[in-house]
Amino acid sequence: MTTQGGLGTPRLRRDTARTRDKLIAAATTLLAEHGPAFSLPDIARVAGISTATVYRHFNDVHEVFHEFHQRLADELVVDLSAVPATVRGRGRFEEVCRRWTRLAAGWGRAVIHIRSPRGFLTQVHSGEPVTSALYDVLAPVVSELVEDGVCPGIDLDYAVLVWVTLFDERAITDLLDLGWSVDQVAARLADSALRALGAHLDD
Repeated sequence: MTTQGGLGTPRLRRDTARTRDKLIAAATTLLAEHGPAFSLPDIARVAGISTATVYRHFNDVHEVFHEFHQRLADELVVDLSAVPATVRGRGRFEEVCRRWTRLAAGWGRAVIHIRSPRGFLTQVHSGEPVTSALYDVLAPVVSELVEDGVCPGIDLDYAVLVWVTLFDERAITDLLDLGWSVDQVAARLADSALRALGAHLDD
């Protein structure tokens, strides 16, 4: 099979891909509403697809979780990488934060149930592809903040870890549940991240 962009998701026949999309969408709904305690027949029911069809695509729910996580990570990396090159420094940082928050608002309640217990940097240093791809998008943004004098020189691993920690899906969904808008969440967390990295911002 050929592959499409991003992190290498297989390209499927159009009808097969549509069915798979429906199954992943159903699993996302179930994860967000009930956590991971559901079965392939439950996914079939929510998707309106026969159980036999689900088993032709996945052997168990863990395969579904893996593909769901791969897809959202691929989407996140592609979208954050698409910030125009003409936007740099603090402007790039804030645009990345807006895009990140918007995407997390859609799948955050689902992904919190299948997060890895391993630390972010542990995953990066061990070569875990999904986490490493995100790191490779974020690290140059932090470097631009330092180059532009927005933030003082800082250990890159630490800086990215602070950023990722503040933009945890659980924090984003908590703030959205308080009635904050996506833009409000993005702006407040971006401000907090910059201050944590040593930036001196006008109040």
